[in-house]
Amino acid sequence: MLQALASDIDHTLFFYERNPQISIQDCQAIQNYQNQGHLFGLCSGRPYQGVVHLSDQIHPDFYIITSGALILDRALHVIYEKFVDYQILHQLFYQYNQHALIIIHASHHLTYKTDKEFVEDDCYLISDLQDFEDSAYGISLVFHDETTALQETQKINQTFKEIEAFQNKDSIDIVPKGCSKGEALKRVKDYYQITSLAGIGDSYNDIPMLTNVDIPITFVDAPKILQDCSQYCVHSVSEAIEILKKRKPF
Repeated sequence: MLQALASDIDHTLFFYERNPQISIQDCQAIQNYQNQGHLFGLCSGRPYQGVVHLSDQIHPDFYIITSGALILDRALHVIYEKFVDYQILHQLFYQYNQHALIIIHASHHLTYKTDKEFVEDDCYLISDLQDFEDSAYGISLVFHDETTALQETQKINQTFKEIEAFQNKDSIDIVPKGCSKGEALKRVKDYYQITSLAGIGDSYNDIPMLTNVDIPITFVDAPKILQDCSQYCVHSVSEAIEILKKRKPF
C-alpha cells in the first residue's frame, strides 16, 4: 500500500516573514517520510520557477504547479498539462492590467510579470501582450486586498466558462477549466496508484485539495472554512508527518 503527502508551499512550508528557507525540521521530516517508502509532493499555485527551485532543499516525488495546470514527476517529466486559451488570456490581461499585478505562468519554464514582487524576482517584465508568443498554463492577479480578491474571483467564475479562478487570500489563481489542486491530486493518485493520500494547506485555494484527499490537514491559524473541512490542525508540516506516522495504514 502506497502512502503520500502533498503540501502547499506558501505559509505551509515557506514563511517569508520567518526564514527564506524551509525549516530544518520540515526538511528532515520530509526526508524521513520518503525514506520509509512514502511519496511526498508539492502542490502549489506558483509557476514553475517558484516550485522547482525548492528541490535544492527537498526532493519531491511529484510537483503540482499552477494549481494543477502542470503536473511533473520527480525527474520533471510532464504527467499532465493544459493551457489557457490565448483570447481569454488577452481579455484578462487588459481587463486587470491597471488594477492588479499580473503574473503569467508560461510554458518553457518562463514567468512574466507586470511588475516585480521581490527584488530577487527572476521573471520577464511585460507591459502588454504584443511580444508574448508563448503558451500560458495560468495567470495570477495580485490585489493585496482580500475583499477585492474574493469579489473578482466570483466575477471571473461567473463570466468565463473555460477557466476557473481560485482565491488565494489577496490574490487569484486562474487556470483552465478542469484544473485545480484537487483534480491534480486525483490524477497523481491514479498515476502512482496511491492508496492513502494526505494533503496540507493553509489558504482558500487549498480547499479543492483538502476536499479531494483521504486525510485533509490544515493549520491552527488557517481560516475557519479550511479547519472545518480538515481532519487535523497542526503548526507545521513536520507535525503533520508525525500524525501520519502514528496512523494505522489504510
